[in-house]
Amino acid sequence: MAGTSMRPERLTAVRSSRRFIQPLAVALVFLLFAGLFFSMAMLDLKRIEGLLLDVLKKKAFDVAEVINQSAAGKYRQLLRNESDYHSLYAEPTLDDQAFSLQEALAGALIELARYIDAQPSDDGPARTRLRELAGTESLRSIAIFNEAGRLAVQTSPLPPDLLAHAQAMVEGRDEIAIHLFHGLNQDNAPSFVGIRRQAGQGAVVLALDREGIEYWAWRIAIRATMDQLQWGSGVVYLAVEDARGRIFARSGSAPVEKVEQCLLVAGSMRDSRGSEPGQVRRGTVQQCVRIGDMKILQISYPFQPDGTTVGTTRVGIDTHETDRLLVENRRHIFLWTGLMVVIGLIAMGALYQTQNRHVAGLQAMQERLHQADRLSSLGQLGAGVAHEIRNPLNAISMAAQRLQRDFAPDQEQEKTSFHRLTQIVRDEIRRLNGIVEDFLGLARSSRMELRRQSVVDLLERVEFLVRDEARAAGIRIEKQWAEPAPMVSMDGAKMEQAVLNIVRNAIESVSGQGCVTLTCDHARRNLACIKIQDTGAGIPAAAAQRIFDPFYTTKATGVGLGLAIAHEIILAHGGEIHVTSAEGAGTTMEILLPSTPAAAGA
Repeated sequence: MAGTSMRPERLTAVRSSRRFIQPLAVALVFLLFAGLFFSMAMLDLKRIEGLLLDVLKKKAFDVAEVINQSAAGKYRQLLRNESDYHSLYAEPTLDDQAFSLQEALAGALIELARYIDAQPSDDGPARTRLRELAGTESLRSIAIFNEAGRLAVQTSPLPPDLLAHAQAMVEGRDEIAIHLFHGLNQDNAPSFVGIRRQAGQGAVVLALDREGIEYWAWRIAIRATMDQLQWGSGVVYLAVEDARGRIFARSGSAPVEKVEQCLLVAGSMRDSRGSEPGQVRRGTVQQCVRIGDMKILQISYPFQPDGTTVGTTRVGIDTHETDRLLVENRRHIFLWTGLMVVIGLIAMGALYQTQNRHVAGLQAMQERLHQADRLSSLGQLGAGVAHEIRNPLNAISMAAQRLQRDFAPDQEQEKTSFHRLTQIVRDEIRRLNGIVEDFLGLARSSRMELRRQSVVDLLERVEFLVRDEARAAGIRIEKQWAEPAPMVSMDGAKMEQAVLNIVRNAIESVSGQGCVTLTCDHARRNLACIKIQDTGAGIPAAAAQRIFDPFYTTKATGVGLGLAIAHEIILAHGGEIHVTSAEGAGTTMEILLPSTPAAAGA
């Protein structure tokens, strides 16, 4: 059954794929670590976002809590006295802070009455606006009296007892009438604020019921709290609304519009529950809004001063610093992840190059070992062939010699033919004997007797042996020896055979006139260098890698063992042989042998 072998192309593809497996594994490991690093970094970034968001929400919650507590206290101070006073400077029984709050409440209503007095009110649209204003400001009724004391405009009917107070202002006896806190605990008890009109022609009266008094009390209490509150850095605006969306009080720039999402976690409704019972964080809502060119985080809390939801507190927090921190951290994450990927690719490339060099060295070593194994096998075969064939060849040669001497024909023409035939037999026997000797050379190349010898003496002997052969072919032999002559520990006979094979091969490669140059010099790293340079036809690039293979030859009559034997002998001496050749430009064989220091010869 015939043997099978892997084609060179397929073998090369397998080796290339094997070379790429390990660098690819390194790159995948780096990519895996980069992916893990990126995932963990993004998780940390999310955790940082959560922490920053909690910090901002804690700041907003503290502001909302202060509003709740302080406004509730001021609200109770406003409504705890029920005395009746007809002017702003009547004799109050309140403390200074409570009186200041009530004065602020009365002043706000008086300002509203003066605003109404300044607006036209004698047509249909004006009266519609007054009714809308009464609903917006939680007023029971807005009444305007003319100079005769009659009602010119009223948004809803007034209680009868308010007419006497209005008459006093119309007649000029009172400029201002305030009746706000008397009878708050009585249903339908009227409260009002009235002013005499600026032109002195009539009066403006604002009537309030209990709901209206409470609305204005909260409004004044919250506004006073905001005026006293120290916001600290980061709070852009603060607003408190009632359940109907009416603004109790607002401070700072109001948001212009809602946007999709801030960089900090926002844009989605989230319920953030506090860890302590009764904490107003319950029901927290956050969204991203815009004020000018700035995006801010708006956090809303229920306004629950006494446990009952009265409205909503909205706190706007500037996220510029937090956004900057997040952008910087995100940039670092992408930078380090990209750096890890780049390092992985560089490591893969370096490993691939290093592995290629190592694999190439291993392949060269394997080829050397394979070639040495083949040469050893051929040497053993040569020894067996020589043992079995040499004696018959000697017998045939002796018989041919005797036939030529003793059995030549007497006739001259037949004698000439007989001598030519017998000479052919003897020549072919000598050629066969040379082939047997070459096989014996392979078998004996590993058994050497090393002595310290001069390389120059070796080259002189080789030059003497080929001098006549080169002269007959019209080829010059040039010599260049170094001083002092390099000394090498070698088997002189075997090294002479190796160099002689190379020199003869160089002479045979020169056609016509030419030159073969023998050079001996000291090389690097304590090496002796022998160069054999010819001006022949050169070696084709495709054949340069095979010239030392046994039985490979480009000559019509060559056996292909000369250079193989020379290569084996040089390797057995621990040397190297390098070939430099180009078609049409000649060939240079460089032999490097370990030189022996002078002290070693002693």
